[in-house]
Amino acid sequence: MTMPFTSAFRRSRTRRAGCMATLAVASCALFAGLATATQTVVIGEVEVQSTGDAAYVEAMRAAIVRTTGRRSAATDPAFATLIQDARRYVQIFRPPTGGNPARITLDVVAIERAIAALGQTTWSRERPVVLGVITAAPEGADPGTVRAQLERAAIERGLPLRLSSAAAAGVTPGTVVTPEAALLAARRAGADVALVGAADGAEWQWTLFDGASATVFYGDVAAGVEGAADTLALGSLAAVAQPLGEAEFHVRGVRSLKDYADVQKLLVAMPAIKSADLVATDAEGAWFRVEVSGGAAGLAEALATQPRLKREGGSNSRDYRYGP
Repeated sequence: MTMPFTSAFRRSRTRRAGCMATLAVASCALFAGLATATQTVVIGEVEVQSTGDAAYVEAMRAAIVRTTGRRSAATDPAFATLIQDARRYVQIFRPPTGGNPARITLDVVAIERAIAALGQTTWSRERPVVLGVITAAPEGADPGTVRAQLERAAIERGLPLRLSSAAAAGVTPGTVVTPEAALLAARRAGADVALVGAADGAEWQWTLFDGASATVFYGDVAAGVEGAADTLALGSLAAVAQPLGEAEFHVRGVRSLKDYADVQKLLVAMPAIKSADLVATDAEGAWFRVEVSGGAAGLAEALATQPRLKREGGSNSRDYRYGP
């Protein structure tokens, strides 16, 4: 049974100066309005069930989990002083009304600074959007309950999750989903990676397709969300921990403004890449210059996770082929 979810550039030797000037202006205007497959996560808005000072502590624990990308951070002794001082970070307290729980707004910038002062790392608030698809649900499972459990886990972990039915995602229920099909479904849905789940009785198997690998998680209905958050946060932290450097590379197959826009979107959506600029075009494509964690080596690692940019030539080649 399928779960019916509703939400779901180096300069060119053959440079064409006039065309380049026109294209640069046009593409800059186009890029200014682009929406990437990342989403800014709300960290400091927390619903709480506790009352009094316990409510502030509950909110702080939730914010620390979202900020660090680690579920275990809520009980990590490294954050004990931050949790004890939770009240000083409260900006707004909204009492419960009409059956809705109390809501607390925390000073996220101050919390991030405090975490850094403790020598701990934070997960960027700009995070990849995950497409969630279930191809086989437990017999008799209530779709609304399953959806609520997934959405609640995603909120708790600070993971942008977009749920879709298998049919809407273009995959066949009850079949094994290939990485290509999963990533294609993610792109169609405006997501960056795909999380595909199937249940065998009460046991769930979730597979995260991120373009570089397929990671499998076993457990309950929320195991996929928990595993995806762990994996994406760890990958992001590892990427940004490297020193920034510039690197240039060539992309073949870039012909139109839409192609330039698509490549720009793919680049700026990667956690390791801080900026990406078009600097030249030639008869075969375009050159891009990026500011990236780890420089040229970091760029190669980052692009290896993007199936639409395939490296051509040997391991030291700076040529890539753009594909749909």
